[in-house]
Parts: sequence; C-alpha cells; structure tokens
Amino acid sequence: MCQSKVIIIENGKAEVVMTDVTLLEVKDGKIIVKNLLGKELVLEGYEIDYIDFISHKVYLRLSV
Repeated sequence: MCQSKVIIIENGKAEVVMTDVTLLEVKDGKIIVKNLLGKELVLEGYEIDYIDFISHKVYLRLSV
C-alpha cells in the first residue's frame, strides 16, 4: 500500500501525527489530512518542510 505518514518536526524532534494518509490538502492556510478510514486532522500554523516520496513521509514544521 502507498499511504503516507505525516510527521511534525518541533524542537528537533519528529512526531508522527497521522498514519495511512491518503489525502493532504492545503486550504486557507491550514493543512488538512485524511487517512484510509476517513479520519480528518486539521493542522494550523504548520507548513510543509519536505516530502520523502520513497518512504511515503510528509514532514511539517511550524510556520515562521
């Protein structure tokens, strides 16, 4: 399967906030992620730092 993990990097530490992510949308300054089971998480104050397509991971960091 090709679902991704969304990971927040804060203070040099990485925390997985959602697994099995099938959708990521940036809308009105928010990042909205949904997983395979339809659970939705809205993240405010974050931006995409980088995406590792090989390991299916999306890294977020606090917006400046």
